Amino acid sequence: MSTKTLLPEPLSGARPSSSQRRKRNAPLTLLVLALVPLTCTFYWHGHLNKARSSFQTIPLDAQEILMRCAALRTRPDPPSNFLERDVSDRFEDGTPATIIRNATIWTGEKNGTEIIYGDLLLDKGIIQAVGQVSRTPVHNARTIDARGAWVTPGLSKHRQVPDEVVVFTSPS
Repeated sequence: MSTKTLLPEPLSGARPSSSQRRKRNAPLTLLVLALVPLTCTFYWHGHLNKARSSFQTIPLDAQEILMRCAALRTRPDPPSNFLERDVSDRFEDGTPATIIRNATIWTGEKNGTEIIYGDLLLDKGIIQAVGQVSRTPVHNARTIDARGAWVTPGLSKHRQVPDEVVVFTSPS
């Protein structure tokens, strides 16, 4: 006689078989698989819309800022009416016209190689004549004898000559 140990039979409904479990979990799995991409889509779509529709404050001086930015792209040229002007913007009232005679004048023309030996007439802060200037082109003009010294227009200010001309004197 053989004695077999019999295990008790499972109670009905206590533990479903694996095929029964799969059948019951199938709709739940499908629901999760459908919700994950849908949730991701709504999440990213919502964030993109927030980024697009967020409010931005415009500074009160926005127009001035834009004008300064546009000015950065302009060429550093003198104004269009520069050659037609009668008075320099740096001219100080009461400064007499000045004739600088016997000067070595570096004009900056011809690629910086032009040098003229002669005179220079300044009136109202503007160079009026270069070369041979007549004796009395302007009444009450002050005359400076450069004695061959270099005169370079536009480099810096000099106390005795209007601010658009510099007179360099050589040591004697």
